[in-house]
Amino acid sequence: MFKQITDLSGNEWYLIVSLWIFLIFFIVVAIMLVRMRKDYVDYMKEIPMDEAEECDNV
Repeated sequence: MFKQITDLSGNEWYLIVSLWIFLIFFIVVAIMLVRMRKDYVDYMKEIPMDEAEECDNV
């Protein structure tokens, strides 16, 4: 398997770029999740319940 990865004959740039895009995306998402405020999480958590209560009242 490692021989196939190291012997790509010029197409390795696509793999390297896609790996970096993948890593950067998930690092950014992880940073956003860590920095997210607790009150915002609680607000977003309650939204489905608020909409369900509004539908029941109609």
